Amino acid sequence: MRKMRRSVPGLHVWPFDGWQIPVGRSCVVEAYPKLYSGTYPAENRTPDQHDAFAIAMWLRDAGTDGRLEAALSPDLPSAVKEVAAFEGWILGVTNAALVSKPARPAKKPKGKGRGTTTPGYRNRNGQIVIRETGRPGTDHNQQIYQLACEHCGLNYGANGSDVHGRKCPACGGGRPGLVL
Repeated sequence: MRKMRRSVPGLHVWPFDGWQIPVGRSCVVEAYPKLYSGTYPAENRTPDQHDAFAIAMWLRDAGTDGRLEAALSPDLPSAVKEVAAFEGWILGVTNAALVSKPARPAKKPKGKGRGTTTPGYRNRNGQIVIRETGRPGTDHNQQIYQLACEHCGLNYGANGSDVHGRKCPACGGGRPGLVL
């Protein structure tokens, strides 16, 4: 990100640099392909190609019919918006996504070494391990892992020892996340 900011003067990183993008500025947003990919036929594209295509097409279409402006200013509770401005947000996730859904059971680890801190692990509250950060945690001998909420898309940090029972700080009533 630092390299991109140096290469593109005035780059706006949404929502970290603000929820409103100044006119004439380039912008970086986080997009979740599953929100858009079902809208467009896959044709002869690979899944990764189709994800990229669907995001680009959605941005084009939404930019012409007003959905993009609404997506860039989601109607969120102020507490959620404050956390999202610091931790990030996924373009297109709305307040409706914050409504609690029943939790599915956690996926069982497969094979040796597949535990609760393995990237891809999903706990019973819908919190998914994204990566190990290598940064020291706040519990004894712990480190911080990046988690993402499958319900609202929030990314946040948590001690490895907390992953199995974590709840989302934005939509699940969980404790605030650790700084990534």
